[in-house]
Amino acid sequence: MIEYEVYDWNSLINKEDRSCLRSDILSLIDNGQYWKNSPRYQTDVNVFGLSGEHWVNIKMAFIWSCFAYIKSDVQIKSIKSWSYMTSLEYTVEDRDNLWHTHERPGSRVVSGVYYLNVPKGVDEVTSGTEFSPNGPMAEEGRFFVPAKTGCWAIWPGKSWHRPGILQSDEDRFIIAADMEF
Repeated sequence: MIEYEVYDWNSLINKEDRSCLRSDILSLIDNGQYWKNSPRYQTDVNVFGLSGEHWVNIKMAFIWSCFAYIKSDVQIKSIKSWSYMTSLEYTVEDRDNLWHTHERPGSRVVSGVYYLNVPKGVDEVTSGTEFSPNGPMAEEGRFFVPAKTGCWAIWPGKSWHRPGILQSDEDRFIIAADMEF
């Protein structure tokens, strides 16, 4: 089993802040600042470097969540962040090709996903993040971390995972990050 934790940041990052974050992400996408060889609309910029109090708060919420997860204040080597917007409307995904890890040989990495917008009416569990403790080829032991708007889910970067199952034409937004320490 992969150990993960979920941290609720709704008291710091409210509905208005989440709207500003989504707006900034949409601007990046409108400007073509997303990877063309990755899942559609995964931004190719370090979103934690964007300006605005809402970006400072989301970055600090990630760092604090990582420290709480590892139960220590550690020396941060690097932080990498991006966002991802997807829906059934324009994305046809081969889910088997979405498995990945964020492991960096010789480093310790903690990864996380912030659920910025979860479409109404979707299954909160299967629309979250799916994990495969025994690797992408093994179906045994797979499980989902539910998508909860306003929460960071944190786990070891070496864990095999993929985005949850798309269930709506409404956009699903996440912010993802890795902290190397």
